[in-house]
Amino acid sequence: MQSLWEKIKDLYVGEGKIAVFWLGQAGFVFKDHNGTLIAIDPYLTHCCERLHGFKRLMPSLISPEEFVPDIFICTHHHADHLDIDAVPIIMESSDTILLGSQTSITMCEEMGIDENRLISLHEGDKKTIKGIKVTAVYADHGELAPDAIGILMEISKAKIYYTSDTAYSPEKMKEAIDFNPDIIILPINGQFGNLNPDEAAKLVVDTKARVAIPCHYWTFKEHNGDPQAFQIALKKYASNAQLVFITQGDYFMYEGFHT
Repeated sequence: MQSLWEKIKDLYVGEGKIAVFWLGQAGFVFKDHNGTLIAIDPYLTHCCERLHGFKRLMPSLISPEEFVPDIFICTHHHADHLDIDAVPIIMESSDTILLGSQTSITMCEEMGIDENRLISLHEGDKKTIKGIKVTAVYADHGELAPDAIGILMEISKAKIYYTSDTAYSPEKMKEAIDFNPDIIILPINGQFGNLNPDEAAKLVVDTKARVAIPCHYWTFKEHNGDPQAFQIALKKYASNAQLVFITQGDYFMYEGFHT
């Protein structure tokens, strides 16, 4: 039986398209026509249970040993975003470049990861790695992760806004809002300082995103998250965005880029 990682590697992505795989929680892999694989905040192990007692309700579908993205982005240092049991394995068995918040990068250095493959990101930083444009933007995760960052990506022609864990602070999110993303990916669980369904819907409207993909739900009972409430909120705030729910381990193929 083909593993999820084999499925990701083997999937053909046509020119002018981008595949968005959901790994569960806040983890995603993006694949473009050139076969470039960009991972963001993958949670692949059970380290949250080991560290905090948060037991997985949804299984991990990829082992760290087989996970070999070209680019790895970590928005902040919390264990469900910086999987400390997976990262050393991933980085040891690949040539992956890892970009992340300063605290995340410091932790990776403490794990013994080659600093030449680590790039710290602060709000306003812009990097181009293997043709993928990455911009770090404001994320409001409060004292839980003061250097957390949101991510703007330009993959092929697609403009993607990955909010990271954040509260609703539109007055400080101007760069992301003005980015006018094709796709916005955002938490909806309303716990630990994150957007609740209404706030998430408001941010979708603010950004005028074409596609809204919710995440950060159903992995841990402590995190809550109600996708139906988010669907209702999008209707309430008259969003024109296409709401896309991705089954864990499945993907959404996007091709409706802004012109």
